Amino acid sequence: LLKRIASFESALGIKLVDTATKALRPGEAGRLVIDHASRIFSQARDLTRDLEELAGLQAPEIVFGTDMFAAELPLGVALGRMATVNSRLRVHAVLGDFDELSRAVMAGRLEFAIADTTSAERHPTRLAIEPVAEHRVFFFARKGHPLAIAKDLSLEKILEFPLVTSRIPQRIAVHVAKSMPLAKVDRDTGDLSPSLMLDSFAVAKSGVMAGDAIGLAPLTAIETELRAGRVALVPFDAPWLHMSYGLFYPRKRSLSRAAQLFVTQLRQVETALQVREQRAVARTSLKARAKKSRKPLAKPASAR
Repeated sequence: LLKRIASFESALGIKLVDTATKALRPGEAGRLVIDHASRIFSQARDLTRDLEELAGLQAPEIVFGTDMFAAELPLGVALGRMATVNSRLRVHAVLGDFDELSRAVMAGRLEFAIADTTSAERHPTRLAIEPVAEHRVFFFARKGHPLAIAKDLSLEKILEFPLVTSRIPQRIAVHVAKSMPLAKVDRDTGDLSPSLMLDSFAVAKSGVMAGDAIGLAPLTAIETELRAGRVALVPFDAPWLHMSYGLFYPRKRSLSRAAQLFVTQLRQVETALQVREQRAVARTSLKARAKKSRKPLAKPASAR
């Protein structure tokens, strides 16, 4: 090994390894060579994969991560369209929050992830981040819940009830924590763990409809239940109640052809989703204004 390293150093004309200690440690030049070599091997592997997919020698495969809200919104439709076009497509999706997913992406266990990117600034040099969309989020509760019929609600009053959702990103957590004396906030990330922390929106929604817990979700994620009258919006709104999700992957790697096609489908689905959401918000606003404008009818003269 030492002979090979010495030969390599001779060819490059620079010292790569620190031999002053028993343990072989790369010097600054050695770390630079390792970094570039890793990138070259990664690109060679990606090229082989893409060529095999193009020649039909390998079924296209996507291994990616997503958080609860992104999974609930456009992912299913985008994957369904891709599977229709190519029945050989193989997909493995992993649920998690941004920190869990970013670690898996940087370790190479996931090709990319789609999630709320509030915490992305902690990895500015290692992750390439592409914004996808923003969505307003709303508190919601079961039909007949005390909060659903209350007026002039404060955040403190709302959070007297258990909150069931996934890990809350710092942008929203900083406001929620002020109204939750016993809030559990991560010191490193600023994210907040709610009373009932779940990564499955279907389970969270069932929990809300079965008791007095309240949920937090984009309007389109609960549109069906709202129309059916199974859940109701809690009358509270604030400019910080929104999520910004995006796509992130290692800065030094390119996405596979299958992943690129998936992202294209995702953006197309998201465009239609934004239109749906705007209509749903407009309907909700119109209903709220209609309730406020209703006044008791004056009694007819004959009844006085």
